[in-house]
Amino acid sequence: MRYRTNEGLLIEGETSSEIIRRLRESSWNEQNLSDHVYMEAVADRMYQEGIHVSTISPDIFIAGLLSAGLLTREVDGSQPNAAGQSDH
Repeated sequence: MRYRTNEGLLIEGETSSEIIRRLRESSWNEQNLSDHVYMEAVADRMYQEGIHVSTISPDIFIAGLLSAGLLTREVDGSQPNAAGQSDH
């Protein structure tokens, strides 16, 4: 799975738990938290902005980040407008 944060960071992992771990590791002030405490901290920040992100499970947490627009799915394969396309 590949996701891009709303800040442009590419995050890759095999499972939602791995994605959360990589998100946590990329957050310099939250690297020392457990994954669950990290999810709760993110959910608390989102709640203050009026967005509900559930921390019931890693899969549901990732789904919440996607629907809130904090993550977008990256499609595996070629980039849009890749080779073979012309501006002419």
